[in-house]
Amino acid sequence: MSLQKLTAELYQSYDQEEYEKCQKILTPIKLELIKHNLLLPTVANSDSKDKINDLKIAERILEIGALSSLLSNNYRGFENYVAQLRPFYSNKQIHAKPEKNTDQTKIISLYLLYLLSQGLVSKFHVELELIYNSKQYNVEQDQYLSFPVNLEKHLMEGNYIKIWKVLKNDTNLPCKEYGHFLDTLVNALRFEIAKSLEQTYETIPISNCKGLLYFPQEQSDATFESIIKDDLKMTGWTFKDGSITFKNDDDSHKGNVNPNSINLISNVLSYAERIESIV
Repeated sequence: MSLQKLTAELYQSYDQEEYEKCQKILTPIKLELIKHNLLLPTVANSDSKDKINDLKIAERILEIGALSSLLSNNYRGFENYVAQLRPFYSNKQIHAKPEKNTDQTKIISLYLLYLLSQGLVSKFHVELELIYNSKQYNVEQDQYLSFPVNLEKHLMEGNYIKIWKVLKNDTNLPCKEYGHFLDTLVNALRFEIAKSLEQTYETIPISNCKGLLYFPQEQSDATFESIIKDDLKMTGWTFKDGSITFKNDDDSHKGNVNPNSINLISNVLSYAERIESIV
């Protein structure tokens, strides 16, 4: 089958959200791209308008590869396609103008979100530094790039309420693909709050802990305990008589916790208690 027909089939499958089918079609397409010298932009294949247009089509094919990989839970494939797209995104013949709210910034932001959801914060910051050092992007004015950047900023500052307000409603997301990370990011948020709690308090009522970790009060204590230990992998939490006791490996640090952290958790706890009393 010709590259043109394969590409048309790929576009149709992607529009119909048949992401597994996209993955199968992409294999022969990439072979055709190699035959036509379009898998990598070079000086030789980007010296005319027609050639640049062909490269833009190749770029779109790789973007569909990245998105369909992500949406079919093929994270290794997603990473590989992002790597293959880098030479296209940095090519000034293909992208002569600064990018803002484009498919390019969407995919880059999804990669940042992927790194954040996997806890790869150091790699996240390396990528972010490259973005800020490039004149091609304006993070603050781009709805896609600003999303993971602000999310990470709130996480580092401990602004858990702001993060929860963003994550609890998918209408706050810049695009539907972001929804793929919601559950993972919510778990990451809960894990960060849980770590702060065990470093700040020796004991806390289970009902308050549920509120702080954004779990419903009607959830049974047994189910809540199971989630804490099995999903969040928190150890040293003892559930007894309606309270949780934290056993830290080095309890001496509890007296040396950052005062801002204590104030933050206290404020959040107070907020949770007020919400509970209203309900």
